[in-house]
Amino acid sequence: MDQERLIDLRDETEDMLKATELGEHPDAEAFDERFDDAADKLEQILVGDISEWVGRFYRKRYHRWQSGDREKPLCRCENPRCPLKRGDIPYRLRRRDSQIRADGGTGREVLSGYLDSHPQAVIIDEALDKQAALATELAREFRQLQRDIAAAIEAVIDGRVDDTETHN
Repeated sequence: MDQERLIDLRDETEDMLKATELGEHPDAEAFDERFDDAADKLEQILVGDISEWVGRFYRKRYHRWQSGDREKPLCRCENPRCPLKRGDIPYRLRRRDSQIRADGGTGREVLSGYLDSHPQAVIIDEALDKQAALATELAREFRQLQRDIAAAIEAVIDGRVDDTETHN
């Protein structure tokens, strides 16, 4: 799922949430919560500062590797001082949001760029795969939320029509 399309889905969903008819529906607050959750995840993996997301992703796998719960090494390079092997996140991946954006890159571009220069970094491949899976999951959530919101708006409008017809 491409980043622009995901952002468009988020924006379309947000516009639907602003529909005045929706405020009368009992699930309006639940829709807001679902949207906020999905929008926060989108911000974490695609739009904003990738360093926190990569840090959490890496630390979980590093701890599994150290405890023996993971067989596959985090990096297959020959460098014994490779930060990925030593439990460190490389500087290029830890940089804060402002530096990544100043370079004009998204989080995904930063991960891909690192993999280009260090192709043995198995964990970065995994991070990109996980990010793609999360993007697909978020796209499904935004589309489902749009269908649910549309049905709720329709139910409110139909309810108004029914109320008007019974009063005449």
